[in-house]
Amino acid sequence: MTNLEIINKFFESYGKRDFGGLRQVLDENVTWYFLGRHKLAGIKKGLHQLVSFFDTMAGIMSQSNPTIDKLIVSEKDSHVIECQRIRTNRSDGINIDHHVTVLWTIENGKIISGRHFFADPKAVDEYFNSVA
Repeated sequence: MTNLEIINKFFESYGKRDFGGLRQVLDENVTWYFLGRHKLAGIKKGLHQLVSFFDTMAGIMSQSNPTIDKLIVSEKDSHVIECQRIRTNRSDGINIDHHVTVLWTIENGKIISGRHFFADPKAVDEYFNSVA
């Protein structure tokens, strides 16, 4: 399985709540970095913290009606990088239009980490402090 296929399997398994499938593509010590000065900021460790984080993000994004443009997706060796433009369209007017990069690290066929990098960390902090 390529690194991109592993990431796709992660999202497919997450969407189905298939924890067996998640365990196939996630290292048991997976670490997810979503840093900043907002309520969701922090380092998530292990399957359950990661799923809880993605559940929280899914709740926020489902209310935000986002437009997500994948600008660049590339892989090399044990890394995949996704550069995205994300625009939200909330009815309450709390919105953000920003660029984010996600760096995935994969070893031995399993995701060991993910890291979010924001072009405008202050705007991300303000957004998540307002909606979370």
